[in-house]
This record gives sequence, structure tokens and C-alpha cells, in this order.
Amino acid sequence: MSEHLFTSDDTSAGLDSDAVGPPRHAHHLRYRSPEGQALQDGLTVVTCACGLTTPALANDDARLVYEEHRNAIRDELA
Repeated sequence: MSEHLFTSDDTSAGLDSDAVGPPRHAHHLRYRSPEGQALQDGLTVVTCACGLTTPALANDDARLVYEEHRNAIRDELA
């Protein structure tokens, strides 16, 4: 059995993070309750790291927005 030696690759150590490319996780889709309210109050805010932030929506409407954005993310990554 042969031995494999691994060396670290420091070729990108001096590059700016902007020069490397876009962030790996441009999206982080989630539900949250509006400030001062619980999710059980029937209102939900949908947020994403890409900048999506809805106003307080009825839970069913928020779920629809969430699903549509999740599908858009899936299509974007495909």
C-alpha cells in the first residue's frame, strides 16, 4: 500500500473574498414571527439572505411566498 502525502494549497490566501466569487450561500430562507408576536397569532414574515423580506402575512400567504421562493432558489441552483 502506498503512502499519500497531502500538502495544503495556499494559492488563494492572498485574494480578496470578492475576487473569489459570489458567496456560497446567497439564500437562507426562513419563517419568523413579526416583532412582538408569536407565530400562533396567524401572521408570519418570510425572510431570505438575498434580501427578501415580506411584511407580516397570513400564514397561508406566507407559506405560498416561501414555496415560490424555494422553487426559484432550486431553479437558480440547477
